[in-house]
Amino acid sequence: MSEVSKGLDALEIRIQREFGYLNYPADNWVKPARASDGGDILDVAIIGGGMCGMAVAFGLMREGVRNFRIFDRQDKNFEGPWLTTARMKTLRSPKHLTGPHMGLPNLTFQAWFRAQWPTKEWEDLVHIPREMWMDYLNWYRQVLNIPTENNTALSAIEAEGNFLRLHFEKEGKVFAHLTRRVVMATGRAAFGGIRLPEPFKDVPRSLYAHTEDTIDFNRLKDKRVIVIGGAASAVDAAAVALETGAREVHLLVRSPEIPRLNKFKSTVYPGFFRGFKAQDDETRWRFLQHGFANKIAAPRASMLRLKEFENFHIHLGSAVEAVNVRGDSVRITTAKAVHDGDFIILGTGYAINIEDQPEFAGFSDKVLLWQDRYTPPGEIVDMELGRFPYLGAGFELLEKQGQTAPFLNKIHLFNAATTMTHAAVSSDIPGVNIGAERLVNALAEKFFTDAKTEHLNDFYEYNDPELLGDEWREE
Repeated sequence: MSEVSKGLDALEIRIQREFGYLNYPADNWVKPARASDGGDILDVAIIGGGMCGMAVAFGLMREGVRNFRIFDRQDKNFEGPWLTTARMKTLRSPKHLTGPHMGLPNLTFQAWFRAQWPTKEWEDLVHIPREMWMDYLNWYRQVLNIPTENNTALSAIEAEGNFLRLHFEKEGKVFAHLTRRVVMATGRAAFGGIRLPEPFKDVPRSLYAHTEDTIDFNRLKDKRVIVIGGAASAVDAAAVALETGAREVHLLVRSPEIPRLNKFKSTVYPGFFRGFKAQDDETRWRFLQHGFANKIAAPRASMLRLKEFENFHIHLGSAVEAVNVRGDSVRITTAKAVHDGDFIILGTGYAINIEDQPEFAGFSDKVLLWQDRYTPPGEIVDMELGRFPYLGAGFELLEKQGQTAPFLNKIHLFNAATTMTHAAVSSDIPGVNIGAERLVNALAEKFFTDAKTEHLNDFYEYNDPELLGDEWREE
């Protein structure tokens, strides 16, 4: 057995011992629900088996909510973006990111790393390599025994009595499950998909990809590649194209200057993650509006990847005005120049528009949005922020008008769309433990409330005496 295996084995033994101390997994206490035909109904369906979905699953098992299943559209060990659409060499944040430990030190990334490598390796590590982070998450899934049903995509949600019917597609087959509640741990493209700028809407799909797509960069060898955008995803896609042998890469950035700050970096502390949701609407709006308006700089390491290549060119103040298809190539016109290329990569981010989210199609007009609750003063108006969902304390959707869609509060978002209401506690790594704890607490409270009469009857009927009558002498 290798030293690495011995180290991990010892760590896993410690974790199992800690589980014993915590009585993990806890016994199920949730009153079961039954369909009209007597069939079983899930208490929770978790859509998305990446970091956020697993943190919620761990929290549920620890709190005795055992009747859940996780569904993920990706292949096994490819859950989340890390081996598909994430293209940075290392994570943006430093090595001290704890990961979704949910309060157990031995479940942190650092514990996993140091179980396998000497102390000096840890001291020399600055940022976590992307593939290593995925290795850690796969180990997390295995050591917690979190079952995930892969290659299973959610296509629709519909109300059915007091439950939700979830429609899935898997390997060409369709099927459905009834559940009491659903958690949407679906990442960044979760409330409207990708942002596709108007000039690109008529461009053939063979000539462009979005950074959210799985891109075969080998096809771009010796090609002229044009990348649109200046944020991290665009910069990293440009770097991979160069490293894979593109003839030349042009990065078109709308801003006249390269963004240098990430304002949200200053919000990574417990007070912000825990206190943000308690603030009034204007305060929350001002935080998000200011952060997004100032643009988010790409990581320094990503920009340095580009600097190595003489065939890389960056063009500032170059908003796209027109796109013309010319056979197997494209011509992009900006205010400053014309650029010809063989392939376009759009690093244009993600849309916030519930009407374009397929699984919400049947009720998108009934969901309460920020624009329905808050009108900002003129200097901080932002139409996109207004399209974020206005959520409840347990990340649940709320109704735009009362009593028209009461089932909405059974749908809990745990993805990037929660940021306006709850801060980045369900999308970014530093806040995931706080977010998962908040969601699990809310779910446990709701399940108890749903069956409060039954729990009260159990309390009335409880009759397991502490004293048997032989503990004292009769006088």
